[in-house]
Amino acid sequence: MSQEFSQYIKIIGKGQKGSRSLTRQEAYTAMKMLLAGEVTGDQRGAFLMLLRTREETPEEVIGFVEACRELIPTTFQTISVDLDIGCYAGKRRQLPWYLLAVACLAQQGVRVFLHGAHEPGSGRLYASLALPELGLPAISTVDEAIAQLNTYNAAYLDLGAVLPPLNTLIKLREVFGLRSCANTLARLLNPTGSTFNVQGVYHMHLDHKHQRVNEAFPQFQSLCFRGDGGDPEVNAERPTELYVTRNGHTDVITLPEMAETWALKDKDMDVSTMLSFWRGEQEHAYAQQSIKATLVSYLILTKSLSVEAATNLATTYWQERDKNTLPFSVRA
Repeated sequence: MSQEFSQYIKIIGKGQKGSRSLTRQEAYTAMKMLLAGEVTGDQRGAFLMLLRTREETPEEVIGFVEACRELIPTTFQTISVDLDIGCYAGKRRQLPWYLLAVACLAQQGVRVFLHGAHEPGSGRLYASLALPELGLPAISTVDEAIAQLNTYNAAYLDLGAVLPPLNTLIKLREVFGLRSCANTLARLLNPTGSTFNVQGVYHMHLDHKHQRVNEAFPQFQSLCFRGDGGDPEVNAERPTELYVTRNGHTDVITLPEMAETWALKDKDMDVSTMLSFWRGEQEHAYAQQSIKATLVSYLILTKSLSVEAATNLATTYWQERDKNTLPFSVRA
């Protein structure tokens, strides 16, 4: 048992009157010890679930993120990308249509690095399962990611290849029956140190928390919004607030709703439907608005465009897609 780590459990676990939040430095040290395996399983569980009960403060998340980023292998800094996107929620109501928005960017020469995880038994369709069918083969190393980016302008690596100890924490959901702060931290990782990064969240006010965290890292420009199912996909059946953080300051931009009716749940969750829509062989009301709105949000971040200008460019990108190839295909 780590006596040093016990103090952090005491700080957050002494009841309503005796407990307090961790400082940024305390959070950094505690997470560094946790990820390094310097604590017992009991200590790890107690710490994570105490945090889960009251939710982490932005200051704590900032310290946690700093600890996580220090443990990412330096080889990830050799991956040259334009946009980093975390894909951690998984879809269970609609297909991961945002991946076709990513494909449009890749076909326009934007280098996109995707990272994510999957939770066994969740019943969700994760990016890692859909991407091979969309033309992006599964890989597991940094060298393969670099080669894949050079070939497709896109690459996906599982969190298990990026930061294995954090991936272990995510998979503890099977044990706890609850998610922990690990899911938040993974979204905020930006392992390649990309100038631009996107984070989709699910619960109310998490976008506010991400805003505070993103403002602590002015070297990055970040986009956070409440995405469909928690993934980085805009559901334009309702207005969406985009939290765009640049140089430590956040602007909130509201995307108007674009859908005339609400879509029903996709019963089959068959990726072949995405391919048919990409080729223009079938219509899909949800996909039409979601892909466009998601592209708009990504372009607002990466090109500093107005909603109107980003909408026009997103329309052009979609119209110019190569419908005769897989969404992710070898770039000429």
